[in-house]
Amino acid sequence: MSQSTLQPAPLHQNTRQVGFTRLVAVEIRKLADTRSSLAIFAVLAFIALALVVGFAVISTNQGTPVTFASLAGSIGLFTTLAMPLIGIMGMTSDTAHRTTLVYYPLLRGRAGQFWAKVLAAALLAAALQFFVFLLSAVVAAALGGGAGAFDGAGQELWDGLASCLLSTMFGVAIAAAIRRTALAITTVILVSLVGNGLILSLLPDASGYLSTITAVGALLGGPDAPTALEVASSLTLWYLIPLGIGWWITEKSEA
Repeated sequence: MSQSTLQPAPLHQNTRQVGFTRLVAVEIRKLADTRSSLAIFAVLAFIALALVVGFAVISTNQGTPVTFASLAGSIGLFTTLAMPLIGIMGMTSDTAHRTTLVYYPLLRGRAGQFWAKVLAAALLAAALQFFVFLLSAVVAAALGGGAGAFDGAGQELWDGLASCLLSTMFGVAIAAAIRRTALAITTVILVSLVGNGLILSLLPDASGYLSTITAVGALLGGPDAPTALEVASSLTLWYLIPLGIGWWITEKSEA
């Protein structure tokens, strides 16, 4: 056996750097192409269908006009709880299954995979939100019975998509910092359903700065809309800091 045969091959020699688009496609497949994730998406789609149809039936029985805006905007709690779940699934899939040991040696840096996870979760959450829009449009066209069924649709599309992305990024940020699926889901549910209420009760003057839903409140507008400083404080506390912690852990951890 010659000496050249015994020389170890240099790492990354003749290997092409994986492009960001391919990383995003891989993360989308890792997030959606498993039995458990497909079951979760199917359950979320069924819940959205039940809520939209149920709200339309109740509105019809009460004589209230059924419009696209009322249907799409009627499932705010669903968006608040479902979209962060998608973000958590996307960020913790590798740490839960310990597959980072497989992927990291194949990449020349970890930052690309980290941000690919963020974008993949946002794209799948947006797909689910567009499914809600499609359901609302079909039901409004069937039961609305007039051109007024789609009044305010443009504003509702913008508000719904922005709220969807904000809720998803909340789950992404918390999961990036905690890195454990069950603990991240528990944290998001407790903060969303209990924490915001406690902040409003105990610190009413500072709730705009500390609440997770301040940015969503700014989207809705109105006389009680939060100030720009309150929005910046909330986004920094619940989005930027956890996301920065998660990015730092990803760069510095063993795997």
